[in-house]
Amino acid sequence: MNIPKRPKNISAVIFDLDGTLLDTLYDIAVSMNTVLERNGFATHPIEKYRIFIGQGIAKLAKRAIAHQNKSSVTVEDIVQELYIEYEQRMGDSTKFYDGIPQLLDDITSHNLPMAILSNKRDFLTQKLVAEFLGKWPFKFISGARQGFAKKPDPTLAIHIAEKLGIPNEECIFIGDTPADMQTALKAGMFPIGVLWGFRNKKILSEAGAKLLCESPREIYNFIIDY
Repeated sequence: MNIPKRPKNISAVIFDLDGTLLDTLYDIAVSMNTVLERNGFATHPIEKYRIFIGQGIAKLAKRAIAHQNKSSVTVEDIVQELYIEYEQRMGDSTKFYDGIPQLLDDITSHNLPMAILSNKRDFLTQKLVAEFLGKWPFKFISGARQGFAKKPDPTLAIHIAEKLGIPNEECIFIGDTPADMQTALKAGMFPIGVLWGFRNKKILSEAGAKLLCESPREIYNFIIDY
């Protein structure tokens, strides 16, 4: 791992959710395929959804039905069905990535404030976090909210830093997509890309990741400066 210069102070850690803390790929893909099939669209292999996911459900729906002509069915129709379908099955096959619980334990033991920022609709984000991540003391949890643009817009990330009372440049932002890396850079935060999520090394590097990690332990070592 090529280790870049560490920020002078690291005072908070902001995580993306899907593809970073939780492997939600299967539940999202099956939900989307169910909606596509119901509406007469072609479905996609589960792995294809790695490049579909990111920037919210509307973008996911647009990517999934791209180049398929169904004039009577709109993207908004698909999105609304997908919310219902996904809420019914979310968590069925979702799981932690290896090493994530230990990483969260270790960061907590150093009293570093943690937050979560997702492009998943806020009520779904809150529900998923409550089910899987409720044992850790996240100071701020947010999904997509009315009045705030989604990542890669930095507004919500900056809002989180303000709520935590921590300068942007002292925040680490950890995610698995270009939207996460771009959000961090636009907010003046340090972007760390994880390689176990939905995008690969090349894509994350090109999006501006300053550090790429193959395991949660590498994140911990960098944050704690071992």
